[in-house]
Amino acid sequence: MTSSRDKILNKLREARKPFPDAPPRPKQYLPVALVDDTSPEGLLNQFSRIVQELHAEIFIVEGDEAACDKVVELLKSHNATNILAWDFKHIPVKYLEAAIKENGITIHYPEMHDEFRQETVETIQAAQAGLTGADAAIAATGSLVVTTGTGKGRLPTVLPPAHIAVITMDQIVPRMEDWLAQQRTQRSDRLWNSANVCFISGPSKTADIEMELIYGAHGPGIVQVVVKK
Repeated sequence: MTSSRDKILNKLREARKPFPDAPPRPKQYLPVALVDDTSPEGLLNQFSRIVQELHAEIFIVEGDEAACDKVVELLKSHNATNILAWDFKHIPVKYLEAAIKENGITIHYPEMHDEFRQETVETIQAAQAGLTGADAAIAATGSLVVTTGTGKGRLPTVLPPAHIAVITMDQIVPRMEDWLAQQRTQRSDRLWNSANVCFISGPSKTADIEMELIYGAHGPGIVQVVVKK
């Protein structure tokens, strides 16, 4: 005897597929955003220009030592004594964790899924800056691609008033489509295993109130990007 479940499934299998006349998916899509120069320097130049147009700041440095110095300098400019950060294995600068601690800055790695959640909330509310890496940077839109995962929580990117992201030059790709194509080519599980995928394009902003653009309404009002060459 056919069960009700089997009857429903059989009906679904017998139903005509939607849009039978739809054309096949193209092998390549026309790019929405144009990037004229896709050399490493060209991508860096376009990314830098768009980032600044978005009212964020960008700092290009040579090597790990200079990157450490710049991050510490930026943290001091925010009078930071407490910061939220990713696990430093996801931030591409050697000795950065030690350099920050040597300057008397306390680093918190917020974990909201354990029994100490309430204590964590009380601790992190006073953080003056968030420090992260990024999965990639999009030259065409000046965006940082950030996925969540172990040691890569959302809080450092959304809670403090300032967000500092450190990337390397080889993380800059021309367009969003190129990054997505990389994930397919590498058969990466990053998109499927991340609870959140975010594209950060400059400081948080809204124009909901009387069409007046306000920065920092729903997240950091300051975004600073350090690019290590």
